[in-house]
Amino acid sequence: EIVSMLMPSMRDAEYNLGEARARLREIPEFRRLMFQIWPSLSPTELLHDLFGSRALLKSAAKDVLTDQEAEALFRARAASRDEAIFSDADAALLDEARELLGPRPRKGGVIDEADEIATFGHIVIDEVQDLTPMQLRMASRRSSGAMTVVGDIAQATGPFAPSDWNAVLKLLPKDRAARVAELSVGYRIPREIMEFAGRLLATAAPGQSAPTAVREADEAPRVVRVDADALLAQVTGEAKELVGALDSGRIAVVCPDDMADAVSSALDAAGVAHGRAGSSALEATLTVVPVGVVKGLEMDAVIVVEPTAMYEHPDVGPRGLYVALTRSTQRLVVVTSRDLPTELRD
Repeated sequence: EIVSMLMPSMRDAEYNLGEARARLREIPEFRRLMFQIWPSLSPTELLHDLFGSRALLKSAAKDVLTDQEAEALFRARAASRDEAIFSDADAALLDEARELLGPRPRKGGVIDEADEIATFGHIVIDEVQDLTPMQLRMASRRSSGAMTVVGDIAQATGPFAPSDWNAVLKLLPKDRAARVAELSVGYRIPREIMEFAGRLLATAAPGQSAPTAVREADEAPRVVRVDADALLAQVTGEAKELVGALDSGRIAVVCPDDMADAVSSALDAAGVAHGRAGSSALEATLTVVPVGVVKGLEMDAVIVVEPTAMYEHPDVGPRGLYVALTRSTQRLVVVTSRDLPTELRD
């Protein structure tokens, strides 16, 4: 690019661009100068250097992040860049850096086609509401323009949860107008459970409507209100009852993340066999599931513990509670020591 900018100033009409580049590459001093003022960085080198310098982070984050947010990104540099460790969350940043830096030239300035970002004729993404804006950009780069994305805005949680479909679509290819098709029929969740959980939609996802369920439940959702000191005993009793009622079904006790240990201990003390989500792959008939990992699960019966605590938690909120309440295909029991959120009260 530098050579291209300098060429118009060349008076020698016979001096061509390719020849100028070739001659400059042969000059060691020129190569050293170019590396100093325009270093050839890989994405991992760029992020490793950026995250390892408070000064660079402060400069890059100016008017974008708070000082506390910038400090949270700092991580001590590894002994060498090859030893740098990146998280899953860094993948989208590395891809963005790759796009901005461009493919790294091999010896002689030749670009390796393997370094180019491949595109696909059609991309299908499930649970798209859980992708961050940077992850959506990463997917968009690999699209030739045709995509099918599936998701439920009412189940979007996390710091980048979209408020509506426009927040998702604006980050996807714009080669053609998007068509949004809303699911109007529900086959998994019984009508009684869907109607109960659906009361949260006006808060969790304004403008979204619950699908019409095609089947009935064996019984309506039950809400059990108890004193706080009797909560765990009630949960244990409800779990025993469901295990006895459902011979071969899967049952989940969904609770606030910070209650999982207490619920598990109470079940142990009562001699109720159970598993823990993440440690037993839901192989047990009864599993204790923290609400933070319940998304995507499907159970025959669910006991939701302390829904108001979930509703009020900043990382869960109405959407997280909606997810918890819509995991059951047959029976739903809600056990609480507090008043239910306003939307769920009769």
